[in-house]
Amino acid sequence: MENMNSNNNDLKISGSGSSGGGKYNNVFISGSGKINGDLDCVYFKTSGSSKVIGNLKAETIKISGSSKIEGNVEVKDIKISGSTHVIGNLKSENVSISGSTHIDGNLYAEEVNISGSVNIGKNCEAECFKANGGFKIEELLNAGQVTIRLGGNCFVKEIGGEHIDIKVNLIENSIFKKVIDKIFNSRSELITNLIEGDDIYLQNTNAKIVRGNNITISTGCNIDLIEYKGEINISDSSIVKDQKKI
Repeated sequence: MENMNSNNNDLKISGSGSSGGGKYNNVFISGSGKINGDLDCVYFKTSGSSKVIGNLKAETIKISGSSKIEGNVEVKDIKISGSTHVIGNLKSENVSISGSTHIDGNLYAEEVNISGSVNIGKNCEAECFKANGGFKIEELLNAGQVTIRLGGNCFVKEIGGEHIDIKVNLIENSIFKKVIDKIFNSRSELITNLIEGDDIYLQNTNAKIVRGNNITISTGCNIDLIEYKGEINISDSSIVKDQKKI
């Protein structure tokens, strides 16, 4: 068991150890570490199994192991390549996720890049939202730029944005993958109640209402109602039950 708190106010846990919360410069956890209380630091890095029983505030967070934060997270840059569970809200300028992440509350960010699996219990608000893979957002996704490359099942209650671009990713679009999907009667798709934006391009999307200015419905979509102001293009391989110009 090692729990070292050095003179320059760094906290290092390697092996199995625990510490109280507080203010630190750098926090490194490479074993099984527990922080009891709110943690405020410049740099937080964990490559083991870590738990923060409180809120976490930092300039930079890097998680490559398994981490649980039982509070809110406020950070400038966060990169997750492991498995992370945030009980509260996550607020950041830049969010990069390539692992499996569960956020019980809201996600607020300038830029979100997802290439793993993400589950957000409430809303996601960002300037730029990019996802490649599968995700679930229980409430609203609101972003200026929404770029989604479907690589699994995706669900979001409502999407609002200026430019919304939803397509199947390159792997899912391959001939081999299409044959496999046909055999097992499965495919990657986005399911949502409402999509509202200025310029909208959709593929493999199942939506009740799509509302916008210029709308392109590409292949594999099933839409109940489209409301549009400008131009509309609909693929022969998609189903649109009703459309009206507003």
